[in-house]
Amino acid sequence: MARLDNWWVFPGFEIELVATGLDLPVNLAFVAGLGGAPKAPLLYVTELYGQVKAITNDWSVCTYATGLLNYAPSHEFPGTGESGLTGICVEPESGDLFLTMIYMDKGEVKGKLVRTSSRDGLAMESARVVLDGIASTARAHQIQAPSVGFDSKLYVNVADGGESDMAQDDADLRGKILRMNRDGTIPDDNPTPGSYVYAKGFRNPFGAAWRKSDGSLYVSINGPDRDDVLARVQPGRDHGWPRSMRTNALFWWEYTQAPTAIAFMQDGQFPPEFDDHLFVALFGNAYAKGRPVKGKKIVKMGISGEGCGVVSYDEFVSYVGDGAATPCGLAFGPGGLYFSDLHGEENGLAGAASGSIYRVKPKGKRATALLEGVVLADSGMYELVESYVYFPPDSVEWQYLRPGDRAPTRSWKGEAVYYDVVVGEKVSRNAAWLHPAPEEAARNIKGYVCFAYGEVKMQTERVE
Repeated sequence: MARLDNWWVFPGFEIELVATGLDLPVNLAFVAGLGGAPKAPLLYVTELYGQVKAITNDWSVCTYATGLLNYAPSHEFPGTGESGLTGICVEPESGDLFLTMIYMDKGEVKGKLVRTSSRDGLAMESARVVLDGIASTARAHQIQAPSVGFDSKLYVNVADGGESDMAQDDADLRGKILRMNRDGTIPDDNPTPGSYVYAKGFRNPFGAAWRKSDGSLYVSINGPDRDDVLARVQPGRDHGWPRSMRTNALFWWEYTQAPTAIAFMQDGQFPPEFDDHLFVALFGNAYAKGRPVKGKKIVKMGISGEGCGVVSYDEFVSYVGDGAATPCGLAFGPGGLYFSDLHGEENGLAGAASGSIYRVKPKGKRATALLEGVVLADSGMYELVESYVYFPPDSVEWQYLRPGDRAPTRSWKGEAVYYDVVVGEKVSRNAAWLHPAPEEAARNIKGYVCFAYGEVKMQTERVE
């Protein structure tokens, strides 16, 4: 049974259960152009052993596709039960799904990319192979995340299949990021003419996310006994494997944490101070109960504007229970960050189908500014900067503010314009200010009004 109190979440956020009873849910993908009826599809989730579930706008669960694997998985974690149907993305225009999976071909394990179609988005009606025949393994290093880039091309992460030297073989698709047209043909402008290869030298690139601020693809890469990696992928680059995991990396964990899915907060689901942060699921051990040192959490990272390093790092979600639960897939959607818990609280490997999907969303918050018992501002959308509360302009009672006589001052927040606060006979000089044109780092408080502590009584609270 899924338990919310077994998950610690970052202050100011809360967690809620979207769906449970899923069989090893791996990755998530949201429908483009969200909206529609309660029973219209909201997101899709791959289940490792050959199913795709559709979750509707009212959080009902439907079986979109089943029986997508042509072999019987072993259920061994760690081992040959770790592979199957993993990657998924939605084609924005058609709503078709791109899925990555392994299959058996005359006793050999191979990887393929499949495109599925559906009229209502709830049940697959057709499927066709876009790319196949990629030598693979049943031990996790398989074909992984597909994604649609800003250039409208399809990108696919392919692991080394357990044959590390193949990551450097330009004639082999293993250990590469592939770039293709959506029908599976090779674009004319690929780094090497006639080749799918966009970049090489990858061990097991599990997650993929596109960053709007620099137009780049970022991937998470699992290392051997050390050096899990995050990397910004650029055309023609060699990322070093098997010589090194750190070549062209922007961040690495020396003690492996098994990073899986990644996602950028860039569409307003969280408050502005989290804009452009990268969220990374750290899966941990292949199967472990309780609270080990390794993984079982989601971290958030601030990435430098140039995409060449990490400038902040915080735990965002952590599993604190005694079960087998651990984050695997994640994606931003309506109202917050959604993530899949592969095993669930119970033993998902014993046929319990106890995997779940959760949503982490911002808590409501409220702030009030008072003087002589009069409400100067009352807001549930305030911003907190250096312990000062900033109120949006439409929440302020402007009749109590008069232009102040303090000269404008500059700081990292930009030029400050001051106001006197006047309530009856009570006048508080220069007790309020705003920043009409703040610096980039403080852009979220543009035009917001702040009141001086001591001069004005401030009340803030989190609304549970």
